[in-house]
Amino acid sequence: MASGSTKASTIKKLSLPALTAMVVGSMVGAGVFQLPARFATQTGVYGALIAWSVAGAGMLMLAFVFQNLANRKPKLDNGVYVYAREGFGVYPGFLSAIGFWASACAGNAFYWVLIMTTLSQLFPGLDPVVGQGDTWPAFFLSALAVWGFFFLIRRGTKEAAGINLIVTIAKLVPLALFLLLVILYFDLDVFIGNLTGGYDLPGGDSLFLQVQGTMLVTVFVFLGIEGASVYSRYAKKRADVGKATVLGFLSVLALFASISILAYGILPKTEIAQLPQPSVGGVLEYAVGDWGGVVIRVGLIISVLGAYLAW
Repeated sequence: MASGSTKASTIKKLSLPALTAMVVGSMVGAGVFQLPARFATQTGVYGALIAWSVAGAGMLMLAFVFQNLANRKPKLDNGVYVYAREGFGVYPGFLSAIGFWASACAGNAFYWVLIMTTLSQLFPGLDPVVGQGDTWPAFFLSALAVWGFFFLIRRGTKEAAGINLIVTIAKLVPLALFLLLVILYFDLDVFIGNLTGGYDLPGGDSLFLQVQGTMLVTVFVFLGIEGASVYSRYAKKRADVGKATVLGFLSVLALFASISILAYGILPKTEIAQLPQPSVGGVLEYAVGDWGGVVIRVGLIISVLGAYLAW
């Protein structure tokens, strides 16, 4: 009994910055690198501002719910599904848990396919080997990487969370560089031309339809907001769980909105919509040259690996 208690006390050492990094790391994955093109296919600056405001307000309420639950139910420390079980019964809790598990399985497959595809873009010589992530060599490389992550997590949550903090910082650097360079190369005339998204032109979608078309995108990129609650039992202070959720969400919201909106100041909306993914790389390539795309693709791989670790 004493040894088990000692073990538990040594595990619970995640600080507020580490928990916040888990939230940020869970949400900043592949989606952020696809935002410019996905937004440009649907709307302009006005629609993007409204969409981020609506989604941000809704997800902030969810972050406050997690914060409130963490403070009022400190003994519930197994993630979002335990709240469903305690509130509505065993079966709803099971549905929540198996849904979370299924999304993690789908995310695993998507992440490794995306990594292999990006590697083939960075190193064209690898394209015959890994293709678009759909070849047998790509499968075996992905499987080895999955087992590598397993052994990393098996060493202990504290070690994995510490690595996640480092990876989160590393993957935010290319995105911060993107924002800095886009601000430097920002063209006000291009930005003004992208304001309406075409709703003022004959045959253009209304502003309502434009916003509606972006809502699925904005909700999707916030998956992972529950990261701190999943690791709540390892927190130094229970109150840090709620704080980390809110701080992580606000940081990610500011990052996502800035990337999608500032891109409208580099290229016309129609050209952004036609960029191959990751479209963040295409925007930066247009602004500074080919090296910008390389930086973003490397950042994408680091970002996806970090999100995978957090998951």
